[in-house]
Amino acid sequence: MDKITEFFIATLTALGAMGAFIIKKLHTRMDKIEYKVDDMDSKLLTRDDIQQISDTQTLILKHLLEHRATENTDVHK
Repeated sequence: MDKITEFFIATLTALGAMGAFIIKKLHTRMDKIEYKVDDMDSKLLTRDDIQQISDTQTLILKHLLEHRATENTDVHK
């Protein structure tokens, strides 16, 4: 009976160690992925960048619409 108990304890210990190793590896990989995502996120556009682009597009569109409105009139007479 002692050998069965020792074998059972050794098996549970081995399973626990393997489980801990697997969980540690998964967390390490998740940390690496999170660092990569954070790095990519820091390189993306911010709201201020998008606002500046939007302002520039609005200015260009306004200019084109004003040019379109005066295009049919005889400005060069």
